[in-house]
Amino acid sequence: MPRLVVIGYDGSHDADLAVDFAAAKLGAETARVVTVWETGLAAAEVAPALGAPRPPSPEEEARFEEAARQTADSGVERAVAAGLSAEPEIVRGSGVGEIARALLDVAEQHDADLVVVGRRGMGRIRSVVLGSVSDAVVRDGRRPVLVVPGPTD
Repeated sequence: MPRLVVIGYDGSHDADLAVDFAAAKLGAETARVVTVWETGLAAAEVAPALGAPRPPSPEEEARFEEAARQTADSGVERAVAAGLSAEPEIVRGSGVGEIARALLDVAEQHDADLVVVGRRGMGRIRSVVLGSVSDAVVRDGRRPVLVVPGPTD
């Protein structure tokens, strides 16, 4: 039985399934429910100079961060209701690679036994084009990773 699991949580149905599976099937003691949020500045920094959107204000950034905190808190509520002792954690990151790296870094920082993520079920073509956080976590992780498929996978 894993002592501590890190669960990637974005508020999606697939993330809910990952939380439920970790609680019901793994017998973990505790969980870190991690939401990775993208700063609005990330989009502005990569936009072309002409016609670029204006960078978000500090107030807008605070709203983005608060939304991420609420998402993580929802994941913790779900985990606790399912029987886990859980804590939220929010981390900045943008894009598939940074999101995966953020989840893996949290797992390393807390010496987690396992990383649990849901799978969006985008289909092979969309996944190849857009990338997949679950694929990146499996590929780049040095800890065991469990990808919980959705009911249609």
